[in-house]
Amino acid sequence: MANSNINFEKFAKEANSYINDLAKDLGHPEEKDRTMILWRAVMHTIRDRIHIGESLQIANPLPMIFKGVYLEGLSYSEKPPLDYQTLEEMKNQVKKHQNMYGEDEFSWSKSTDELVLITMNSLKRFMSEDQLDHIKDQMPLEVKKMLKESL
Repeated sequence: MANSNINFEKFAKEANSYINDLAKDLGHPEEKDRTMILWRAVMHTIRDRIHIGESLQIANPLPMIFKGVYLEGLSYSEKPPLDYQTLEEMKNQVKKHQNMYGEDEFSWSKSTDELVLITMNSLKRFMSEDQLDHIKDQMPLEVKKMLKESL
């Protein structure tokens, strides 16, 4: 059998390290499952607002397990499926995803803006500033402004 260089333990270790750090950054180190739900909600909200080619580039540097979570449910479309135009619409979409993915009104003790920014900041672990700028540049003006001021 050929060596496929697939190391599930390494994938799990990378994912656990990342989610542990993000949970701490969010102020709830014990809430790893909820942190994962939040990450998924934020990233799917962003993924579904940007061009599919850019979405695939975002997935590339992510840890293997997060690639799968990020790409779950993605379908090809010339035009992104979400077209929110304001920060409020984006926050509502994040909350909608959180509820859809099983989070029951958990009090993060932070605003949705802060949760999005912390999650986006966590991507610096895997992505260059240029890659993050490509994401920001595809966001509506109000969202782009918030991200540029904080990231």
